[in-house]
Amino acid sequence: MFVTLCLNPTIQKTLFFWKIHRGEVNRSEKNFTDASGKGINVSRVLSQLGRQVLHITQLSKEDKLWFEAELKKHKIELAAVDTNARTRTCTTLIEENCITELVEKGNKVEPCTETELLKVFDSLLADNSKKIETLIISGSKAPGFRDSLFAELALKAHEHNVPVVLDIRGADLQKLLEILQNKPVKSDEAPVIIKPNIQELQETFFAEQKEPLSENQIKTFLVGLYEQYGITAVITRGSKSTLAFDGKSFLSIESENIPSEKIINTIGCGDSFAAGFAVSLAESGDFEAAVRQGIKCGALNAMTLQPGSIK
Repeated sequence: MFVTLCLNPTIQKTLFFWKIHRGEVNRSEKNFTDASGKGINVSRVLSQLGRQVLHITQLSKEDKLWFEAELKKHKIELAAVDTNARTRTCTTLIEENCITELVEKGNKVEPCTETELLKVFDSLLADNSKKIETLIISGSKAPGFRDSLFAELALKAHEHNVPVVLDIRGADLQKLLEILQNKPVKSDEAPVIIKPNIQELQETFFAEQKEPLSENQIKTFLVGLYEQYGITAVITRGSKSTLAFDGKSFLSIESENIPSEKIINTIGCGDSFAAGFAVSLAESGDFEAAVRQGIKCGALNAMTLQPGSIK
């Protein structure tokens, strides 16, 4: 079983137009509403890859029944702790050669929400009947959760010998390194892998640098991460090659060449990459093959209308 965790669930509206005329009434040619958020996108692709998935998040009682029904369609099990905070709605506007994402800020959760989340997570790890192949933590958190929460959950799983993939950024990622400062991951332990995209990497660690990061800078940084903290890393860069360090070798793997006319919706490509990467790594243990599978799934997502989908 794969476990995904994301603490900023989303109701995702996708509207398709041939062309948007600013300042005028625009009527969509097609429109869809999906359960989303980065963790649900990852879960949907994991399910499409034939894997059993449990998704952990927080939901209000007004939203929970709808999310349960939507995830059931995709054979995704849901473990949602209670909150009074309603789920945000984000909107994707698709027109010819342009994809615009309108993102709402998540609503603040109560302190008891985090307390209940930790209970659910600890109970899952203690349940010997559930074999967790990989934990994937994705995205941001709704206001009200502590900055260190993602790092703490990841390392709890790591202590139970569960491989962890983290698609996180900013303070969440910095807290992970802070906690690992005195207890780095050992080479013979379950891996802890980070997967920010290039923009998230630069904003988190190179915020003062105005020019784009060079491949050499990225290589030096990733090698340093492994040597100091024991974590391996994959950096996605959209249509540019994906860069990674597996603890032994630095990898630069070209992206899939997709004709522009076949690109429909790029929302969820990074989440699809994470799902494909995690499945391949769990199956084979081959880091390079896992990166290639992630690239393939990200490309398939770009050619579908539904965010976080490869079919």
